Amino acid sequence: MAGLGTRLWLLPVTLWLLPLLTGGTPEDKNSTDNSTDGRCSPVHQNMRYVAVKKNMPIYFMCYSQEPQLMQWYKTAEDREDLSVLDQNTASYHIERTTTSINLTLLRTSSKDSGIYVCDRKGLVQKEKLHSCGTELRVVGTSSIKQFQNRNTLKDAIIIIQSILLVIFISIPILLFLDKASDSASSRGDVPS
Repeated sequence: MAGLGTRLWLLPVTLWLLPLLTGGTPEDKNSTDNSTDGRCSPVHQNMRYVAVKKNMPIYFMCYSQEPQLMQWYKTAEDREDLSVLDQNTASYHIERTTTSINLTLLRTSSKDSGIYVCDRKGLVQKEKLHSCGTELRVVGTSSIKQFQNRNTLKDAIIIIQSILLVIFISIPILLFLDKASDSASSRGDVPS
C-alpha cells in the first residue's frame, strides 16, 4: 500500500518536471496569448506552468509591441498582494529589448513560487492584472538517503501497527476462549 501512495505522490511531481526534462512544451499550447476568454492583454508570455529545482535559474520571456510600457509582477492565487518587479536585485535581473522584457530569477528558492505576470506599468491592484501569467513552482532537492530514511520510518510504523493489531485482536479472542473453557469445565464438575 505504501508503494501505491508513493506512486500517487510522484505523479504530480513527474508532471511538473516533465517539461523540464523534455526541453519544454509546445509553444502554441503553453503560451498565454491563446486564451479563449479574451482576458489576456496583447502580450505573449511563454510557459503557463513551470517547475524548477531549488537554487536553479529560471527565465521568463514576455513579448510585446511596446516592452518599454510593460513590467513584471509577482502574485499568488491565495494572496491579494502584488509585488512589482522593476529594478534589478541580487535575486533577479530584468532585461528589456526592442521586442521583449525578460525576467531572470538567479537562484530560486521556495519564496519565489508564485504567479509571474507581464503587464502594463503602474498597476497597484491584483484585480487589474490580466489572468495570463506564468505559475512557478520551486521544488526542493531531496537526497536518496532522505527518501530511504522516510521509507524506513514508514515501514517501521506499518510493522508496529500490524503487531498492535494482532495483539488487540488476539487478547479478546483468548479471553473469550478461556472463559468458554472455564464454563465448559465447570459444567462437567457440577453433579446433576
